[in-house]
Amino acid sequence: MGIPGEPAPMHIPERRRMRSSDALEAFGRILEDIAHQLALRPLLTSITRHACELLRADDGAIGLYQQTRKVIRVEAIHRLPQIELNTEFAAGRGLMGRILETREPVVLDRYGDLEGMTVPELADNAVIGVPIFGGTGQLIGAFGIGAQPPRRFEASDVAMLQLFARHAAIAIQNAVRYEREQRRSERMALIAQVSRLVSSELEPEELVATTADIIHTVLGYPNVVIPLIEHDDDGEYLVFRSHAGAYAQIFTKPYRMRVSLGIIGAAITQRASQMVNDVSRDPRYVPPPEPIDVSAELAVPIVLGDEVYGCVNVEGLEPFDEDDVRSIEIIADHLAVAIKNNRLWTEARHAAVMRERQRLARDLHDSVSQALSSISMTAQSLVSAWQRDPAEGERRTHRLEELSRLAFAEMRALLRELRPATGLAGSTAVKAGVDDVKAFGLQVALRKLAAILAPETPSIRLDFSDYHSQPREVEEELYMICREALSNAIRHSKARVVRVHASRSVERINIVVSDDGSGFDPLEQQAGADSPDHGIGLLTMHERARALGGSCHVASRVGLGSAVDISVPYSPTERDAP
Repeated sequence: MGIPGEPAPMHIPERRRMRSSDALEAFGRILEDIAHQLALRPLLTSITRHACELLRADDGAIGLYQQTRKVIRVEAIHRLPQIELNTEFAAGRGLMGRILETREPVVLDRYGDLEGMTVPELADNAVIGVPIFGGTGQLIGAFGIGAQPPRRFEASDVAMLQLFARHAAIAIQNAVRYEREQRRSERMALIAQVSRLVSSELEPEELVATTADIIHTVLGYPNVVIPLIEHDDDGEYLVFRSHAGAYAQIFTKPYRMRVSLGIIGAAITQRASQMVNDVSRDPRYVPPPEPIDVSAELAVPIVLGDEVYGCVNVEGLEPFDEDDVRSIEIIADHLAVAIKNNRLWTEARHAAVMRERQRLARDLHDSVSQALSSISMTAQSLVSAWQRDPAEGERRTHRLEELSRLAFAEMRALLRELRPATGLAGSTAVKAGVDDVKAFGLQVALRKLAAILAPETPSIRLDFSDYHSQPREVEEELYMICREALSNAIRHSKARVVRVHASRSVERINIVVSDDGSGFDPLEQQAGADSPDHGIGLLTMHERARALGGSCHVASRVGLGSAVDISVPYSPTERDAP
């Protein structure tokens, strides 16, 4: 009987029914919550927390089965040390490993009784673990739940966790499919970007460097490198220049490795992709020159026909799968086509250059060389002819002048053919006097040039008192402009004095080459009416100045001399640094 005035005590079966009813209501809310989550890692974290709440447990973890490595890897935790996240358990090791080994639920009153436990401070906790099976009965993961004493787990807890595991498996598989579709979309976007790169006509080094960055950015692989094969007297080497991700911060300078070494070497020699998800167990693995934490490596050769150009190499801590292999293989195929096309284009360009050189050699032989030969023969006979008959000597003198004009005209025509249609920026042509500029600077190089051009007349005076030295590549171009201006003044102006005045304003370098010679009409000069080769020289000076971001203006009047005004942006050098 109960105490008067108080409710009658509840019988035990009725109390159990209420607990069961509360649990089912909570279970329904949990299922509704996880059903709306598609991102895998947040879903697993939510499932783990709900499992602990459902069983009134203190901590827990959920792991997914890695088929390729035969381990269960912890993907989410609840109230466990952070170090447990990403821990891998082989069969028989720890609670997850016991589940992997038996494929059965595990219930223990003391966690410390397990072989290979990883959290010693929780040794006295009771633990329960159940496998998570997919729709076709395959193992996809495992639950591991713990509770502090005096809590102990019973058969009803196992049944509840197994029921929850069946529903969680559906949510996990849906999230895995969603994540796989996302990755597939990312791969398609990556392949599309690389396809656009292939048609951009980039040089191979620039192409693979850009591709490595795209692979890292789009797919999130932590370490990417695309070495290319180079040959020298010692054999074939892989040269590592194009790094992305963590590698880009560590390897700032290129390094090389023999093509037969490492997992990359195996991919190249076998001409087949190499996927290694545990490099510590592969004797072929060669660590990079600087230490970096790596667990898995995927190496895909860049192959087209019988030719191997290099390798796309991806490394990280996460295991790779067949989708990774297929995606990188498509990218490698695109790179192979692009590199092959670039080399074919380079070979065709070189062949065209050689054909053009041969044609120019023939033209020089048939025109200029013939004229020079006639000039030489006429000059050799000039003195004796004059001694015999002054009229004959005068006739041959006129003939010599005509031959010289002819040779000069033919040479100018060939120079016009050789001259590029665009500006001179980036030209690698050999420049006389450039060695002096590199060794001594602009002022000394021009002084040496003046001594060669005009040992006596005209007088060449240089004033560099207000000049600040510029980077060598700038001074080389300034030297070429000044050389043309000095040469024109000496050959054409009949000047007595030629001056070169160099100075610096706040933001610019200014050089003026002036003379007191005969001058010329700029309009006639532009039309090429007076001296066409001189006109080409003036145009060349303008183009060199524009390549430096500056300008070159020529002012002249007949009888009043000429002035070439060169102005380019001032470039600070190390001497200007504070």
